[in-house]
Amino acid sequence: MKKLILILLLPLFGYSQNSEIKPYVDHLKKVEKKSAKDYILQQFKEHDIVILCERDHSEFSQYELIKEILSDDYFKKNVKNVFTEIGVINLQPEITEFLKKRKLDSLYVAKKLTKFQRNSTFYPSWDRYNYRYFLRTIYDINQNSEHQISYYPSDSEFDWKKIKTVEDYTVEFEIEIEPRDSLIAYNIINKYEKLKSKNNSKALIILNYRHAFKMHTITPDNEVVENAGKYLSDYFGNKAVSILSNRPVFFRKDKGWAYRLIQEGKWDAAFKYLKIEDIGFNFNDSMFGNDVFDLQQLKNEVKYKEIFDGFVFYKPIERHDLIDFYNGLISKDFEEEFFRRFVIQLEYYKNSLMLEKLKDETFREEVLIELNTKRIKKYRDFEYLIESRDKYLNE
Repeated sequence: MKKLILILLLPLFGYSQNSEIKPYVDHLKKVEKKSAKDYILQQFKEHDIVILCERDHSEFSQYELIKEILSDDYFKKNVKNVFTEIGVINLQPEITEFLKKRKLDSLYVAKKLTKFQRNSTFYPSWDRYNYRYFLRTIYDINQNSEHQISYYPSDSEFDWKKIKTVEDYTVEFEIEIEPRDSLIAYNIINKYEKLKSKNNSKALIILNYRHAFKMHTITPDNEVVENAGKYLSDYFGNKAVSILSNRPVFFRKDKGWAYRLIQEGKWDAAFKYLKIEDIGFNFNDSMFGNDVFDLQQLKNEVKYKEIFDGFVFYKPIERHDLIDFYNGLISKDFEEEFFRRFVIQLEYYKNSLMLEKLKDETFREEVLIELNTKRIKKYRDFEYLIESRDKYLNE
């Protein structure tokens, strides 16, 4: 009995509770303890569309959560459709068909996944390991299930085969990118309506950062930032729900980027105080949802519940790993094409310093080694993020 009491009191003795996080802690104590996966799947029973806001493109644990969701029998039977911002739409027919093929040679599968990785964007190659992992997840699920998941990349069109010069790149890149969010939303809506006509009306949509916001935002400099999530929210109305996951905030500082935590670390501290690492809940009537939105610097003050409908906390930041590159990303037979693309992009950005470096064979080899070596790292300013959270646990 004494041992049981000690276990129950561990959160209290493990950390002291700072008064600034008490309202968040009190609210979390009242929230139904539903896992992030179960919370998201529950949304599909009430809505047709779930928009999930991706963390940093490179953050891996979020794709472990997505794998849990896609692997669930309810999702496979009742949802079946996944859209992402990443992946140009001109790849859609080939990639959608490939992921449903069975019993392919393993080497062939690996080559196809790398092909999609290289051609999914207007960069010379997409570096983020998550995309390959995500595609492999869907392929493996479809190999062993009678219920097939369909995946639809939805970014604006871009085809490196059409790009021969920096002038070509300028035309293709700037025409497609200028209204990018409206194009992403259009691509999703257009494909969704075709699915809906076949009584296939549910879908998970994964959009990164601001692209998932339910409103267009205005920066302190009066720049209007149009977001795909706003277009989708307007179109789908109450049929859609938008969900944020725990993540750092990043912002411009001097000539680079800096990181901090939402609400200066109070949210993360409340979850750590209660030792909660996997949960989901609605923002409406929530202490969290009523907080001032600080994920992006805005001219006008808005609340989190105006930008998102719900929130999932899935693993604390110590367990977030950013993974880029992998062995074989730039294979021998792709090296020439990669550098061709790289040079064109550098010419577009007028990066004469890097162009000069690429003339050196040793430097080119160093580039290839880096791109073919999996790199795992933590968020920038990681120690500061931990301190920002833990200061509320040591009052």
